[in-house]
Amino acid sequence: MPSAFTNLFDPGALGIVVAGTVLATVARCGWRDFGGAVRAAGMLMQRSFQIEANRKAMAVAISAIQREGHHRADPALPPDRALGLMLETYLRHGALDALGHVRRAERAVDEARRVSAAQVFVWAGELAPVFGLIGTLYGLTQLAPGSGPDTSIIIMGAVSSAVLTSLYGALLAHLVCYPVASAIERRGFHDEQNREALADWFIAQVGINDAAAQARRAHLRGVA
Repeated sequence: MPSAFTNLFDPGALGIVVAGTVLATVARCGWRDFGGAVRAAGMLMQRSFQIEANRKAMAVAISAIQREGHHRADPALPPDRALGLMLETYLRHGALDALGHVRRAERAVDEARRVSAAQVFVWAGELAPVFGLIGTLYGLTQLAPGSGPDTSIIIMGAVSSAVLTSLYGALLAHLVCYPVASAIERRGFHDEQNREALADWFIAQVGINDAAAQARRAHLRGVA
């Protein structure tokens, strides 16, 4: 069994498929989008949206705003960048309308990044079998007629490389590229759901606080 797996490993054939797929993908999407896709794939190995840490930070911020008001409150920002920007915007302006603009803008940016990263891996999945075929054609070119005791060995090696490049192209596409693209989409959708839930909760709490503050001011004016 180990020898069978060893026979399926050809560094040269694998190098042709991987290098060709990477270069062709970069040529199609550019280094910037390719780098963003690689970073998004790397984020899959890390923890997803830290809902507890962000919820705790937002709760602390709400308490600080209720005690000191949005102008004087200086709570720590939540780990999530979008939620942190939303909180910072409210602390600076104290207007709920501004939060809606921030949420829409950040949602659009995150969606664009997610779609771009997933699309890069979809393109890589389309190109990998192509370079598997290219590797196959290259391997077949090594079947030049010759003579000598090593001719059969050379021919078998060329045939093996030709077959393995097609195999590597299919495996790279369907076991790496397409699954990574789907994982990026799933992670992004899940994180966005959790982010929106916390944002809605924060806006609701801020709205209650603002309504209470307005009621107190109206009461004080009435007393005066």
